[in-house]
Amino acid sequence: MNRREFLAHAAAASALAASAAVGLRHADAAEKPAPAPGRKARVVVIRHESLAAEGQGPAAGRVRELLDEAARALAGDAKAADAWARWFKPSDRLGIKVNCLGYSTRPAVATGLAVAAGSIGLAPERIIVWDRTSRELKAAGYELREGTRGPRCFGTDGMVSRASGGYTDEIFSSGAIGSLFSRIVVDDTTALVSACVLKDHNLAGLTCALKNFFGAVHNPNKYHDNGGDPFIADVCAHPLIRDRLRLAVCDAIRPQYQGGPSVRPQWQWPYGGLIVGADAVAVDRIAVEILARKRAAAGMPSLEAENRPARYLASAQARGLGVADLERIEVVSIGKAWLDVG
Repeated sequence: MNRREFLAHAAAASALAASAAVGLRHADAAEKPAPAPGRKARVVVIRHESLAAEGQGPAAGRVRELLDEAARALAGDAKAADAWARWFKPSDRLGIKVNCLGYSTRPAVATGLAVAAGSIGLAPERIIVWDRTSRELKAAGYELREGTRGPRCFGTDGMVSRASGGYTDEIFSSGAIGSLFSRIVVDDTTALVSACVLKDHNLAGLTCALKNFFGAVHNPNKYHDNGGDPFIADVCAHPLIRDRLRLAVCDAIRPQYQGGPSVRPQWQWPYGGLIVGADAVAVDRIAVEILARKRAAAGMPSLEAENRPARYLASAQARGLGVADLERIEVVSIGKAWLDVG
């Protein structure tokens, strides 16, 4: 994502914002309850050959088009702008949390999201793409931006002037965790998207939409016992995350089914997909199923057999964060069938 591409997409978002229709439906975070008993959580898996193509990966413009299609399917709206307006408002300050530790979220996914958000009148300068450190973002191919033109992009450490290395002075507790939170979350966002990447984790089994927010606290190294359970759920259950998290968008373009979170190309494959849902727990559950099917197809033992199932999903469901039961999740599959992992 070079400077020219980022500015071009920021300009596109500005144009969209200027022409946004009046009267779009907007929803506060409080209006995003977990599905009632008997009602299924919806997750969209969209796959396309342009995502699976070899080379540098898809352009941000193509990702944005597929995200628009996924958003319409998720919300049940005919227009993409109406769909995005269910989750974001023009007055929001949107934080797109990417994962740049080891195998990283592609910049095209974050850029596509930023442009899509512009379709409801959310100005580009009110969007920040972020992770723990600016160094990790830059190493993953992101262009750092701290100005007022276009979406910003920097790490929590970029806010060091505000104290505590960019983290709060106050310790926030939730369940079994006690942590300082990124001031990007506390001071600079009213809405969050977990723009994660689908990859195996050597302890938790999976690192996806929920575990992505270990990058929002100062001490994630303390929370990996028992496969991150209940700590992953506890971080996400804190109101700073829970009340702001609107969507999970998973980069499943080339998932990694073994050896994560480090980069292991020999265990990546061209799935060519994006997984989108307003229920981050359900998104993680679908991600687990995709990894499980791929591991089985590759003749590898299950995550349960390796004593690293995604235990935290049950805890997340118990805390009311979303749906972890597969039978209570409706998967809308667009393109190649979502369980075809070949």
